[in-house]
Amino acid sequence: MRASSMEAVRRPPTLAVVEDDRTFREDVLLPVLTQSGFSAVGMNGALELYRSMTQRSYDLVLLDIDLPDEDGFSIAEHLRSLSPRIGIVMLTGYDSSQDRMRGLRAGADAYLPKPVDMEEVVTTLRNLARWVIPDESAVPVSTQAKWRLDDRGWCILTPRGVQIEMNLAERQVMAMLAASAGRPVQREALIARLVKNAHDFDPHRLEMLIHRLRKKCEQVAEEELPLRAVRSVGYVLNW
Repeated sequence: MRASSMEAVRRPPTLAVVEDDRTFREDVLLPVLTQSGFSAVGMNGALELYRSMTQRSYDLVLLDIDLPDEDGFSIAEHLRSLSPRIGIVMLTGYDSSQDRMRGLRAGADAYLPKPVDMEEVVTTLRNLARWVIPDESAVPVSTQAKWRLDDRGWCILTPRGVQIEMNLAERQVMAMLAASAGRPVQREALIARLVKNAHDFDPHRLEMLIHRLRKKCEQVAEEELPLRAVRSVGYVLNW
């Protein structure tokens, strides 16, 4: 893996690697992540992370769950309360669907069960970095009309004021995406919003729902909905 493939990011992403297995952290994670273009710092647990955060800020946190001083779920919730924009990826041996949902609800953007291919870890972090690091060259658009949901949440309003009506499933997905606007939302989290048991849901149904909603916006409003797929993560709504 090469550090040269960070084209979409304006600067090296700062990354906290919170993993209590010293050998895995120092001999596997940090060398690969540093070589892949991240400014990565290793830590043993929550206390080291919180102390470090008083000295510097992090764009991303790679987080284990079974840590010596505080579990990863609690850390994720705390980090998310501090910063809605920080990217959180859980890398853990807890691989049940219940643990995955708990991690996503705690605030993680992605949940990767061990053992995992390091290429998948790097790709997930890179994709997330594109959204959490602001593009300083972007022109402010605060004075321009924006996409938004109406007060009841049943319609999408375009910048020109065109209303696009949604069904219940579309409303549930858009409400979750809008609540995390600018930050990728995991596919599993969106599916969990639609059904109680994710195992009973064909993931392709979510893709078709997104496809139909995009097409509806193009047909009704002749505008493209700013909703993008994020590889290996899910979807992000940029409004």
